[in-house]
Amino acid sequence: MSKPGYKSTEFWLSTAAMMIGALVASGAFPMESSLGQMLGMAMSGLAALGYGASRTAVKKKQAEEEAKWETDETAVAE
Repeated sequence: MSKPGYKSTEFWLSTAAMMIGALVASGAFPMESSLGQMLGMAMSGLAALGYGASRTAVKKKQAEEEAKWETDETAVAE
């Protein structure tokens, strides 16, 4: 069984990247052009997408393993 997402290092690193990206995109850091803000917004979005995709992969693998155990237990019971 996998641990809850909020207890993973991946969650906290993704959260930090999203927060930094959001701060940059909000203009909290003075920049001469809007390129930095666009990059900050992109960084924040990509961090969120990456975290979501990785948690989906973990949950999918966990579901497959549970289905395998259920199939094995059914075969032994027969």
